[in-house]
Amino acid sequence: MRVRAWVVRWVPPGAVAAVWVYEGLVAKLLGARPDERAIVAAVPVLGAAAGVVLVLIGLAEVGLGLWVLTGWAPRTAAAVQTALLAAFNGGGLLFGGGQIAEPLNLVLHNVVLLVLAWLVATRRHA
Repeated sequence: MRVRAWVVRWVPPGAVAAVWVYEGLVAKLLGARPDERAIVAAVPVLGAAAGVVLVLIGLAEVGLGLWVLTGWAPRTAAAVQTALLAAFNGGGLLFGGGQIAEPLNLVLHNVVLLVLAWLVATRRHA
């Protein structure tokens, strides 16, 4: 495979996957971002289960990153990413807004991620 074709094939999905794996593994499972736990803990219905929910979210995010890398059902993967980010951002802003230092920054970054996710999902292979 030529270098350009390799870059076109792997860099965009790799970038999307890297965000999901970082957010799931590093930020949540390894606890590098305590604000993530505080945001989840701020959801009233979770109570003592917030830690378990955070682990489940982290595992789901890592799984989503791996799914993006496989290239399997890319439009479904993009739709799932859209739904999850809408739910995560909505819940975070609604319940944990005080824990989010820059809410507009959060939303902007996630919109950019979704644009890239949908470009990956709808692109033609090189």
